[in-house]
Amino acid sequence: MDDDRITRLEEEVRSLRGRLDKCEAKNSLAIVCFSGEWDKLFAAFTIANGALALGMEVHIFFTFWGATSVRNGRPPVGEGADALQRAFSGILPSAASSAPLSRFHFFGLGKFFLRRLMKKKGVDDLPALIRSAQDLGLHAHYCDTSLQLFGWCPEDLLEARDSDCCGVSTFLSIANRSRTVFFI
Repeated sequence: MDDDRITRLEEEVRSLRGRLDKCEAKNSLAIVCFSGEWDKLFAAFTIANGALALGMEVHIFFTFWGATSVRNGRPPVGEGADALQRAFSGILPSAASSAPLSRFHFFGLGKFFLRRLMKKKGVDDLPALIRSAQDLGLHAHYCDTSLQLFGWCPEDLLEARDSDCCGVSTFLSIANRSRTVFFI
């Protein structure tokens, strides 16, 4: 075999390896967090903490109601906010801990009893799970469209090692490279 042909084959193998590396799934988990209900956020952050503890990279895409429940208190509504955005900002949960249960909420009584039971059994509460995920290196992505609808910016939401505001196509490219994808 001549040297030119060997060189071309080696270049082609390198090119194919590079393309394969881009397609190969990472040891990562992608979660689409669509729900803003307390118990579903609890599940999302429990799964995220488990994956992070196993050394996996974890990306959560907070969209629509999911984005509304991971605020850092009541964010200031920007100057350009209209009456509906101000109304939504006032009536939606101001943080994950104030999100309602999906079932048996009973004006907060159901969550009160659930949290009391969790404390009695030594189960971490949602705020503790969120802090733990942040400390372990959670990557948080906030849906650009959802934030525009509600008049918020990423600084109004929980902080993570890698927080950003992005569109669905950006998150789908992350999810496409993940081994596991959940929709909660």
